[in-house]
Formats: sequence, C-alpha cells, structure tokens
Amino acid sequence: DQHTSGTPSRCPWPTLQQAPPTIKDILSHFSEPRPTQKFHPCRIQSSNMSSSRSGRSGGSSSHHRSSKSSKKPRAVQRSVQQLIESLETHRVNTLTELCRIERVAATCENEEDALAFQGPMTAAWEYYVNSNQFLTEMRGLTRSYPLCSDILYDAHVRVRNDPNSNKSWNLAWLCLMKIQEDGLVSGYAALEAAKPEMWGGREATDEEAAQLAACFEYEWNKAVDTMLRHWSIPPTWY
Repeated sequence: DQHTSGTPSRCPWPTLQQAPPTIKDILSHFSEPRPTQKFHPCRIQSSNMSSSRSGRSGGSSSHHRSSKSSKKPRAVQRSVQQLIESLETHRVNTLTELCRIERVAATCENEEDALAFQGPMTAAWEYYVNSNQFLTEMRGLTRSYPLCSDILYDAHVRVRNDPNSNKSWNLAWLCLMKIQEDGLVSGYAALEAAKPEMWGGREATDEEAAQLAACFEYEWNKAVDTMLRHWSIPPTWY
C-alpha cells in the first residue's frame, strides 16, 4: 500500500481515520503502571489554536467560553491532567499510544485543555524519537531487512536544519516525511547492501549488492508508508 500525503490542514491538531476515543477509553488503556524515564524538555512551538478559535469569535463568545471552562466537570479535568501526566512521565511512548492521545487533544472542546496538551505532546514526540523507541518500532516493521539507524539520524538532522519544520509539533512525522521527500531510503539501502559484513566479510559483486539493496529499499519504504498511515491529515500548525 502506498501512502498518500494530504494537504496540510489548518486545524492545529489532526484527526485520524478511526472514530476518536473518549478520554475514559484512553485512561483505561494506559491504566497499567510503566517505568518512567528522564524527561527531556524541548522547544515548544507557538500554536495557532488559540488565535484561530478566538478569531472566529466575538467578545461575547470569549466570555461564554470562559464560563464554559469554569463549569467543566472535575472528572473531565482530572482525566485530562492524567493524560498530560502520562506524556510528561513518558509512561506513554509508542506510536499508537501517542497518536491516541493526540486524537484526544484534537477533539478537545475546551480551549484550556487543548492548550494544556500542546507542550507535553510536543515533548512526548521528541522523547519518542530521541529514546530510540522510534528506531525500535521501525525495526519491528523491517524484520527481514532491519532498518539502519543512520537513516533516522540523518532525517533528524535534516529536520533540525529545515526552518519549515516549525510547521509541526510532531518530530516523528517530520522525520518520516523527510525520509520520503529527500529520497533517503535508496541511498542508505545501497550503502547497507555493499557492506562486507552483509557478505560474510567479502566484497559483494555489483549485481549482488544491487539485489540486496532492492530488498532493503522495498521493506524500508513499506515501513515508512505504514507509519505514515497513522495520520489521515498531516499534524501541522498550518
């Protein structure tokens, strides 16, 4: 299956293909305790969420929104705080789980809740990439021809050096898109296939290396497409 990237949405949080889960569903899924790891803060991008919503509303609407916020059920507020805590402590650190919480953030009706998710969500995606969980999951999708770590490192560096990366809070998505857009798979597949360790210490012939590179390329591209299918709409600010 080939991934088709859509046109960037103006919605600050993306929606996914499945029906959004409730906060209760998410909390139930993450009820089991998990080991925590050291938190790595990151630079948080400013959001268009607040301005886009307030821009569509008048003063009376803002007052109504504040009133609605003050009347928010305590149970809902506690649930949101628990989800945010699971991001900050990295109890949640897999692509599927992070996307589920990202979906909850996308469906927040309360503006204060939506804003509260922004920093922790951005930092959680940073940690997902930097903790090597990203590489672990990619290798889980490329068991026959394991993805080399250099390709993710290269993509990460390119994202950091690209000013357009400010368009998204999601570092994992940015790295996947950079791999795809810059055609990194074919180059790294060729390098990996030509390594002597792939051939018992001997030098591979050009034909042998080309055949192995094609296998790497097929499996790695398929893994990138599989990961990108988690987002039906690009997770971008604009």
